[in-house]
This record gives sequence, C-alpha cells and structure tokens, in this order.
Amino acid sequence: MNRQRRAILPKTYAESSDLSESEIPKRVQSARKRGKHGIGKMFHRSLDAVIRSPTSADIDQAKKNVQYGIEILNQIEKELEQARVRLSDLEQQREAVQKDIDLNQSIASSLRNIPDEILSLIFEFYVESDTWASPWVLMSVCHQWRAAAIRTRRIWSRILLTHAVHDPQRPNERRWLGYEACHTIPLLQKALDRAADAPLHISLDFGHRPEASVSGEEDTLSRQLLETLGTSGADRRIFELDAKFASIEWIKKIEFDKFEFSALEMAWLTTSLRNLNACIKKTSPCLRWLHLEKYPGDALDWDLSGMTRLVLLWLSGGQGRVPCGLETIKMIRSASHLTELRVWYLKLPYLPSDESLSIPSLLTLVLLGAEVECKLDLPNLQTLTINSSTVSKSEADPLIFPSLTSMTIIKGGPDGLLHIRAPKPLILDIMIFDTLSLIPTLNGIMNHVILLGHLSIRVLRLTTREINPQSLTDFVGKILHLEEVEFHGLISRPKEFFDDLAGPPPSAKTQLINKKPICTSLKTFRLHIPPIASSTAEKAMMKWFRKAVEARKKGMYPIEEAFYWKTDLEIWVPVL
Repeated sequence: MNRQRRAILPKTYAESSDLSESEIPKRVQSARKRGKHGIGKMFHRSLDAVIRSPTSADIDQAKKNVQYGIEILNQIEKELEQARVRLSDLEQQREAVQKDIDLNQSIASSLRNIPDEILSLIFEFYVESDTWASPWVLMSVCHQWRAAAIRTRRIWSRILLTHAVHDPQRPNERRWLGYEACHTIPLLQKALDRAADAPLHISLDFGHRPEASVSGEEDTLSRQLLETLGTSGADRRIFELDAKFASIEWIKKIEFDKFEFSALEMAWLTTSLRNLNACIKKTSPCLRWLHLEKYPGDALDWDLSGMTRLVLLWLSGGQGRVPCGLETIKMIRSASHLTELRVWYLKLPYLPSDESLSIPSLLTLVLLGAEVECKLDLPNLQTLTINSSTVSKSEADPLIFPSLTSMTIIKGGPDGLLHIRAPKPLILDIMIFDTLSLIPTLNGIMNHVILLGHLSIRVLRLTTREINPQSLTDFVGKILHLEEVEFHGLISRPKEFFDDLAGPPPSAKTQLINKKPICTSLKTFRLHIPPIASSTAEKAMMKWFRKAVEARKKGMYPIEEAFYWKTDLEIWVPVL
C-alpha cells in the first residue's frame, strides 16, 4: 500500500526571506520583539539568516553582532552590579528601620509600665512553678528586668550545697533542680549575698556513699561549706532544710553547736543525723513540717506539739513493713495541731486495751505501703490516699470517716478499702497503670464497696492506659448517682463503653426500647488522651465520644458538659 506523500511548500526558508508573519516560527517572532540596546534588531537580522542559507555578508554581519552583543552584555553586567549594590543598601536601610521600630515598640510596650513589685511577684511565680526555671534567664532580657531580678531576693534563696558538679556535660551550669548549685566557697558566698535577707531554702546533697569512698578533698570542702553556712549567720535565715541526701558518716559526726535554726519551718531529715536533729529540736521553735526517714534501731523522741504536717518514712532495708513501737504512737498523739500525716512502709500495731489512735485535727492521711492494725479515730479527715495498704484487720471494727470527701488509690488492690465507710458523697481518684492490678482493683471496689453501699461515689477520676471495655462498663455502670467522670492517659479503644454510654439509638428494635444508657445521672465528662496515643486511636475515641454526647443530648439523660484536653493549648475544650 502506497502512502500519500506530504505536499511540499512552494517556498522554503532557504529560498526566500519574504515570509508572512504566520509562516515564521513563534520563537523567531518573540526574539525580534525582546530587549533594549538594539538587541531586537540585531537578532532580527541574524535570525533572518538562520531561516535560509547564510551568505558571506551574513557571516560578516554575524561576527559584528557577536562583538556588539559582548559589549551589550558587559554593559548589562555593570547595570546588574549597580542594582545589587542598590539592593544591598535598601536591605540595610530596611534592617535599620525595623530595628528602630522594634526599639520604639519595646519602649511603648505595656511591659515597661509594670511596676517592679509586680515584676518581682511574676519572677517568684516563674522560678517556683518550674524546677528548671532559672533567674539568670530573667537577667538577660533587659536592664529593667535585670535590676528587678537582683532586687527580688526570693528567686535567689534556693541554694544547694554539694562537693561536685552535678552535670559533667555542663560544668558551668549554675542551676540544678531549681537550686543554685554551690560546690566552692566563693560560689556559696555569692549566692548568700544575692539572697540577702530572704528566707533560705537549703539542700545538702553529699550523696549516700560510705566514708571510705569520699576523698580527703571532698571531705574538707564539704566541711568548709557547712562552716561557711554557720559562721555567716545564714543558718538563722533557713526556712527550709533538706538533708535527706546528707547521710554520710562524717556529717553524722559534725557538731552543730554553733548553728541556730530559729527560722526553720520545714525539714527533710533522717534519724541517723543525730547531732543535726538534736540542734534542730533545740533551736527550731517554728518547725511545722517534718519529713522524717527512720532507720531500724533509731529512736524517735520528737516533740510534735506544734507540728502541722508529718511524714514518716521507714527504711527497713528490704525487710518489709517495720512495726513501730508505742513511742511512735505516743509521738503522733502529741501532735495536737497535726493536719497532714503521711506514713510509708510502716506497721501501726494494735494498741493495748483496745485503744484508738485519735487525731481530731487531721485532715489528710496518706498510707503508702503501710499496714494499720489499730483503730483510727479521725472525725475530721477529708482526704485519704492508699495503695496496697491494709487499713484494718477486723470486719467488726470498720473505719468510719464521717467527713471524708476525697479518696485516691495508687497502684494497689482493694484490701485497703474493704472496711472503710464514708457517708458523704466522695471523689474517687484511681491511678493504676498496670492492667493486671487494675481489673482486680475495680472488681474489688465494685463487689465489696459500691454494691454494699459503703461509699457513695459522686466523681470518678480514672488514670490508666489500657482497660477492657466490658470491665470499664461494668464498673462505671454500677456506680449510682455518679455525676462526673474524668479519664486520663487512656490509649486503648473502648468503643463498647462509649456505645453503652450513648445508649440504644432512636431506631432501636422493640426489645431495646426500655434499655437505658449507663450513668443516667452523669452531668460532666472529661477525656484526656495522652500525646503518646496514636493519631488513629485519638480520632476513633473522639469520634465515639462525640457520638455518645450527641446521642445523650437527644435522649432523656443529656450530658450537660463534655470536654477533651487540648494538649497544644493545655486547656479543656468543649466537645460540641
């Protein structure tokens, strides 16, 4: 099969330059129109020669055009260089004007009008609210802030005495856990000068090390630091003293006869520091807060008549709970103004003649790893925190707390709850991350506390990561008169729970018409999903949460307030 040949134009580019505009390629037409300096005309002639065979005259003209183009290119380069210089000048002018604007905005800022007294309060809140906050950061903002920071003595009042740099990677770091780290005499003297007459918060951190591992240089330096603290008069300005990490042998042997802790109100101590404890007992009439770590064999002979908070931590050396003697019970009884008591790893035994440990002024009781066998008479107790503590051994003598309004369970089973009675509506806070411990705890609370009516739970706060949806539904659904629920840290996907919370849909079958949602008295629900949860799990839970709230809103048991935690904004945001 013969193909039809394409028709040949009567005129080719080589044969004639008299072509119409429609016959000339578009790139040629655009090239004729561009630029100044006569470039368009020059390339007009050159391109006319391209579309046909060049003659000798065309070649000569092309060479002239090249020379002319080089001259034009050099001229353009000069103009570009002038433009760059001009652009650089404009950028410098813009930067100078912007700096001037920023300076004037800073002068006109409302922060400039804040009185130094208010700045001092803000600085104190900043340093006290964050462990890693440093007043040195405030010093570097401006002259006004620097002057206000220097005058705010309280932000310089937290001083740490140590014989070594805490962070070898940052040997010049001045702060450590909110304290001004002082491992030399000059640093300590400067820190005391900055604090001036402000109440001091002193921490002694020389480590729990045997005496043989402490070098002679460290020994001498530590003694000099303590002597400087005593001879400078700073001991009479100590408001808070933390010596729980100062239990090395040479400190136990130091005589504190020259010290006077007349302003001391809060102390962290161990019973092994006998000389320091004796000095504090003798010279601290204002002591109100005592955290005492007791070692086996050490006696307790503190006068707690003026104490408002007491923490007893028993260090048993891995031998389990240590039974305390009658002298400890007597000491606790002497605290007639005690409002908070924390007991760790201690066993309070039965008292003779079936007596009870009565503390009428106590408002807060924390039992962590403790076992309480004696009767407790705490008529004004409002807050109770337990973990695996055994509160009572006898069912015939239940612990009745008529004023209890808040209870927290941490990492523990239900044994500590079996014999507690609280008639008032209660806030129950459960914080258990171990799934194996969580389910027995919930079942024990449900079977032995809720169903028997020993506790009336009004607010439930559950902090956990994973939980079986059916177990969660069974537990929450059994709490009558529950008004508020708050979930923290949940990363599992309890869809069945949210379905039961929503109740049957309006299009439910006949056999589901009479079924109600769980927690019919619920008014407030808060959901906090941690950042470690996957985006898929977060989206799914938020979807089920919204559906449940919308369904309850359309039904007979609406949830009045529903919020979720907005992590980036750190606020509670309404779901709908």
